[in-house]
Amino acid sequence: MLLIPVITILIFVIVAITSPFWRKDPNPFSPFHNDDRHQELADLVVEREVLVRSLQELDVELAQKRMEPDDHARLKATDEHRLLHVLDRLELLQQDAAEEANTPASNTPQRKKWIPVTICAFIVLVSSIGTYLWVQIQALEKLTASQAQAPGGGNAPNPLEMVAKLEERLRKNPDDLEGQIMAGRSYQVLNRYEEAQKAWTKVLELQPRNNEASYNLGVILIETRKFDDPEVFNKALAYFDKVLIDRPNEPGVNWYRGLTLWYLKRPRETEDAWALAFKNLEPNSPDAKFVKDALAKLRAGETPF
Repeated sequence: MLLIPVITILIFVIVAITSPFWRKDPNPFSPFHNDDRHQELADLVVEREVLVRSLQELDVELAQKRMEPDDHARLKATDEHRLLHVLDRLELLQQDAAEEANTPASNTPQRKKWIPVTICAFIVLVSSIGTYLWVQIQALEKLTASQAQAPGGGNAPNPLEMVAKLEERLRKNPDDLEGQIMAGRSYQVLNRYEEAQKAWTKVLELQPRNNEASYNLGVILIETRKFDDPEVFNKALAYFDKVLIDRPNEPGVNWYRGLTLWYLKRPRETEDAWALAFKNLEPNSPDAKFVKDALAKLRAGETPF
C-alpha cells in the first residue's frame, strides 16, 4: 500500500529536478551558486545598515551619558570589527559579480533527450546531501560570528589594529564613505583629533548632509581650541546649525550650540538652546540635571559650568 505514494513522490521529485534539462529555455537553470551569492549580498547589506545604525546609537548614548566610556569603546570596537569584515566580503562579492558580468555567457546546448531515471535518482541524492551540508555550514558560520561578537566571546579587537586596517583600506579607496566615518570615530576615541578632523571633513566632501560629521567637526573645534577665538566658535556654530536643520531637537547638538553662543557672549540665545536641550532630555537623567543647573546659573548671571 505504501509503494504507490512513494513512487508518486519519487516521480514528482524526478520531474522537478530534471525539468531544467528538457524545458525549452535558452538559459538553463543554474543551481545554488548565483542565488546564494545574491542572498549573501542582500544579507550583508542589511547587516551593514544594522551595524552602522548601532554605532550611531552608541555615540548618542555616550553623548547623553547613558553609557560608560569603557562600555562604549568596547561595544563600538566590536561592531566596527564586524563591519570591517562585512565591508571586505561585500567588496569581494561585488568584484566577482563585475567580473562575471564582463565574461561572455557560453551558449549551453539545449538538451533534447530525457535524463535516465537512474541518473535522476543520483541527482536527487547528491542534491539532498549537498543542501544539507550547505545548511550546516551556513549555521556554523553564523554561530561562529555570533560568538565572536558576543561580549566576552572571542578575542576583543585591538583598536590600533583596526585603525591600521582602516588606514590601509582608505589608502586604496579614499572615497570609501563608511570607511571614513569609521576612521573619524576611531580617531576621536583615540584622541587623535587632527586625523579625526581630516576624516570627518572628507565625509562631508562625500556626503555634504552627513549630520554626524558636522556635529563632530563642531565638537572638535570647541574641544581642541588653543584660546577663545571668535572665528573658531563661529565655525563650530555653523556646523551645529547645519545639523539642526534636520534634527532641531537633538539635545547634544543644542547643548554644544548653546555653549558656543555663550563663548560668543550671546547669553539670550544660549538660554534658548539649553532650554530646548533640557526639554528633550529624560527629566530625571544626570544630563537633564546638568543642563538645568547650567541654565539656573546662566539666568543668575553666574558662570554656568
